[in-house]
Amino acid sequence: MIKNVALGLVFILYPFIIFFGLKWIEPSVLALILVSLTLLRIYVSKNKKAIPLVKVVGINAVLLLSLNIFVNSTILLKLYPVIINFSFLSVFIYSIFNPPAVITLIASSQEKLTENAVHYTRKVTLVWCVFFMVNGLIALWTVFQSDEYWTVYNGIISYILMGLLFTCEWLVRRNFKKNDQSNYIT
Repeated sequence: MIKNVALGLVFILYPFIIFFGLKWIEPSVLALILVSLTLLRIYVSKNKKAIPLVKVVGINAVLLLSLNIFVNSTILLKLYPVIINFSFLSVFIYSIFNPPAVITLIASSQEKLTENAVHYTRKVTLVWCVFFMVNGLIALWTVFQSDEYWTVYNGIISYILMGLLFTCEWLVRRNFKKNDQSNYIT
């Protein structure tokens, strides 16, 4: 549990680790450290209830960071948030066309869903697809901006936007459940 939290913090703080780390450490060395931590995170967080295909996100991160061990590029390190966003986008889109959708899987692990609730969670999955696309494009734009812009957007603003989306969806879901109790079976 503590290992999972500690490793999770490393990836949440990734932009700051890159921003400050590049002042003292070569990109290839940072990439090697981060590949090791990513592999450790994948190993430690073996979750039997994990969402199918989410491993794609970890694999893409490992591939990008592994490439950087040999290329020694600051830009490749800065592409990490882009790869993560587009990896999640691909997993979420795939789940739309090959149900159940990702959000449906998450919701159904907490409660039994009716057909209307499944439809709702599919729409929420689509909303997340739009978020990952827009966030990934902005993250890509920041790669070619100053290190400060890149760090502030990918280390602060994108998390605030994600939190706002979570909050808005929670409020909409509460209203959805309240107005149509038949949509959810508890």
